[in-house]
Amino acid sequence: KEARQTIINPDWNFEKMGIGGLDKEFSDIFRRAFASRVFPPDIVEQMGCKHVKGILLFGPPGCGKTLMARQIGKMLNAREPKVVNGPEILNKYVGESEANIRKLFAEAEEEQKRLGANSGLHIIIFDELDAICKQRGTGATAQSTGVHDTVVNQLLSKIDGVEQLNNILVIGMTNRPDLIDDALMRPGRFEVKMEIGLPDEKGRVQILNIHTNKMKSFNLLATDVDIKELAAETKNYSGAELEGLVRAAQSTAMNRHIKATSTVEVDMERAEKLQVTRADFMGSLNNDIKPAFGTNQEDYSSYIMNGIIKWGDPVTHVLDDGELLVQQTKNSDRTPLVTVLLEGPPHSGKTALAAKIAEDSQFPFIKICSPDKMIGHSEISKCQAIKKVFDDAYKSQLSCVVVDDIERLLDYVPIGPRFSNLVLQALLVLLKKAPPKGRKLLIIGTTSRKDVLQEMEMLDAFSTTIHIPNISTGEQLVDALELLGSFTDKERASIAHQLRGKRVWIGIKKLLVLIEMSLQMDQDYRVSKFLSLLRDEGASSPLLLS
Repeated sequence: KEARQTIINPDWNFEKMGIGGLDKEFSDIFRRAFASRVFPPDIVEQMGCKHVKGILLFGPPGCGKTLMARQIGKMLNAREPKVVNGPEILNKYVGESEANIRKLFAEAEEEQKRLGANSGLHIIIFDELDAICKQRGTGATAQSTGVHDTVVNQLLSKIDGVEQLNNILVIGMTNRPDLIDDALMRPGRFEVKMEIGLPDEKGRVQILNIHTNKMKSFNLLATDVDIKELAAETKNYSGAELEGLVRAAQSTAMNRHIKATSTVEVDMERAEKLQVTRADFMGSLNNDIKPAFGTNQEDYSSYIMNGIIKWGDPVTHVLDDGELLVQQTKNSDRTPLVTVLLEGPPHSGKTALAAKIAEDSQFPFIKICSPDKMIGHSEISKCQAIKKVFDDAYKSQLSCVVVDDIERLLDYVPIGPRFSNLVLQALLVLLKKAPPKGRKLLIIGTTSRKDVLQEMEMLDAFSTTIHIPNISTGEQLVDALELLGSFTDKERASIAHQLRGKRVWIGIKKLLVLIEMSLQMDQDYRVSKFLSLLRDEGASSPLLLS
């Protein structure tokens, strides 16, 4: 048998190549795409085996798709890969775009004709594949020249057409696999489809080790930096964001040794002792680098800026039930999707309780889908915005989505009645859609119009419903005043005496407004003003005496 050169570069080491957190993905790619290429051609021929010709890498930006493709090229003992950015293929002249595709495959075709099974491997890498391989006959291409359609046709025939090539490996990368033409996705073309997702904690340790390795070797990383602690704190960070975090910590450390007076110069004496510390990393974590698929704390903190006022058992029960649902989402393999609806009268604090349950869950991904972020949106753009929130949630292993004020999202008005059926149908589908395998999702909805959702058959989309009541007794109201620290003990006693035996019905948010209005009065008139405001709001009835 003739001696043949192995296809795998003998000096290749995966982690030293600068990729971390993708061990499983790489082993799957190796098994599917390269195992057959390692064997001698005569054995492969005897088995009647055809090599995999296409790999599609997809996933969120910054997770290592381009890096993975580049390192696959380095790993293989093949000629230098041809790297093509999708839009570069397109040309304003008719037929030139298709000619550009043919040129990419010309060298491989010529070598296969000359050497047959002993031909070397030709790697072609397409970045932003969705730019040239959109579904044929859809969107703008159907009404224009159709140039994208002919590019897709040409690529289909070259990868697996009448004249089959067995010496090519085409690697495509995209953030939007849903846009790519179905014919490209079948076996024989982009046969291996691999999601390059957000790294787990073990993967984040590997990535941080890669990016801090050089600092460690030159003793520039302080001993108080714990990579495992950083990995635990950086849930939902992509590989690019972790690299950015290391960069931000380095710049913070370097900034300490710069003297900014009338000129900017480096304090060389101190710079020789430069070390990146844990405080640098934590500062960058809190202030500089935030994950694109993470939790925006400001998003939900504004809903609970006054805290949660536990004015009675009903509030405690709601929070306890919320905690149970959070634990169910975390621990149950049978219910990866948990949905709950918080319903109650206006101003009863439903959104605050939903935000509190979400915050206490400590899930790495928390998003509030609120109508105030969709003012002026058309029905279609509103549906797209809601779908994007859910699509982002599916990328995280544990996610919580709060769908706030559902009747406002639906543009509901009682005159008519009128509502957006398009948004209603989108919400119904998303509320029932199970997350991908290995992902878990908690959805918390809020509404003041349970009766409306009942008519729209939307209540059935939620696995459970929790009622949020108003404050209904004088004792509960006085307890709320005490917890808020509003009024003096004497004033609270006077209010309790005035409310004794009377019917009270007020939401906690409305109560906060009335209290703040009353506190602007002179101290002698605060109690009478507060009671007057309660009566004006219809929150206390002097007619119902016990």
